[in-house]
Amino acid sequence: MESLPDGAKLLHIGMPKTGTTALQHSLWAARDELERHGAHNVSRRAHERKVAITAAGNVRSYWAAEHQRWQELAREYRTSTARCTFWSSESLSLAAPDRIRGLREELGPSYVVTTIRALAPQLASRWQQGLRRAERLPLEEWLRERFAEEPLGGRGEGFVPGQALRRLNPRRVLQDWGSVFGEDRLVFVVLDPADHTWLLRAFEGLLGVPEVLELSPSRNLSLPMPEAEMLRNFAAAYRDHGGDLDAWMATAGDTRRIRLRPVVEAAPRRQPIRVPRWAAEQANEYVADWVEALESSGARVLGDVRHLFSDPDAHPESVEVPEVVDVASAGRMMDAYFRVALKLPRPQPAAAPAAGLERVAGREILAELRRRALRRIRGGR
Repeated sequence: MESLPDGAKLLHIGMPKTGTTALQHSLWAARDELERHGAHNVSRRAHERKVAITAAGNVRSYWAAEHQRWQELAREYRTSTARCTFWSSESLSLAAPDRIRGLREELGPSYVVTTIRALAPQLASRWQQGLRRAERLPLEEWLRERFAEEPLGGRGEGFVPGQALRRLNPRRVLQDWGSVFGEDRLVFVVLDPADHTWLLRAFEGLLGVPEVLELSPSRNLSLPMPEAEMLRNFAAAYRDHGGDLDAWMATAGDTRRIRLRPVVEAAPRRQPIRVPRWAAEQANEYVADWVEALESSGARVLGDVRHLFSDPDAHPESVEVPEVVDVASAGRMMDAYFRVALKLPRPQPAAAPAAGLERVAGREILAELRRRALRRIRGGR
């Protein structure tokens, strides 16, 4: 696999749910070895998510911007003299066209790497991720909305929050990122569902290093369908009663703090979340259009694009929505969320406003004026 030229800068922008978290932890674990081979990681930890969100211009009310750290990272990336300098964050794919131009100015020339995987299972993962942000649509309804908002063959400019297919569309990457960084500097890495080490080998090839990356334990385990439905109904009840979204995102929505591994591993039945057959067929239509766009572009594609398609016959006719969840599993979920909620800082009551003269009785004002006048007279002033 041909590596990037010496002095190259590599900017990995995701996509989400394409093994990015595991990749970032593998890169972080091997950072010393990578440095010895001339590959410099500008991150201070496995994934500086808030810094990337700041860089992408997508800061929300429940995330504090990190402008100073972003400027430090951009300066280090831009001025690095390493043989290869890289930064990885799927949050960068949230950038709108104006911010992409800003990233080009602040980071300098770069090779932009996008990881992509089979669309049908990726949509299932995206639905579940939305539940952690208090979204409440059932899977099939959510899928119909996503397909409706991004027509087949769509080339819409810019990322629109909530529009999963727009964000994942390689045509958007070719248009928005290619027009700024250069289409010949775009690299698309297609994941191999049967070989989880392929992504590591692809990045080693791009970075020009030997096999130093090792598989990292998955940190984004998917909930089984019953537990996912429990979370969806919890989100629906919370939102229906006027629950504060910022409080949700600081607790239930913080995937780094919510420990769901025990829930997933102890689930009595591993009932995976799978999109229905009609959605898999429709996803394949989108993939065919995306492959055509990639093959006719000047971008570099690593891997087999056939891995982007799914076998519709391997998907159920329709989604069976469970109405029952194992009580022990429900208890483990409640424990995971309750522990985090207990650590949410209590809101401080607002300080009482200082009393103005309009809230003071006239008799008190006159008495105060008399006291001040006597003090001046007695003081000889």
